[in-house]
Amino acid sequence: MDAYSRYCLSGHGSLEEAAGKVIEAITFAREHGIRRLLIDTTKWTGHDKPDTVERFNVAQAFTGAARSAVKLAMTVRPELMDPHKFEVTVATNRGMNGNVFDSEKDALAWLLDPRSDVAL
Repeated sequence: MDAYSRYCLSGHGSLEEAAGKVIEAITFAREHGIRRLLIDTTKWTGHDKPDTVERFNVAQAFTGAARSAVKLAMTVRPELMDPHKFEVTVATNRGMNGNVFDSEKDALAWLLDPRSDVAL
């Protein structure tokens, strides 16, 4: 797609396995000059709702992979969402332009909205 790229994560495994695959996708996007990335994790199963520490660690890892070069929108299953989006706060505080949604429509609208661009 011209305006963004999309990565769909599917399978079954731990949060660590899923995070590793997402980090690979973010790194690929950064290394290939892809500025906007939509990651759909709704078809990944096998782990419970992340706790606060897990959200913190994943947000730090995603931020490190993006290096402020990739705007990231991620979709997750509704039961895995943190209503306060703690991980988004962590990532934003570390320089990442990212957000998480339980709707692909909302994620894409945010990703493509120039008002949500930060230093792109």
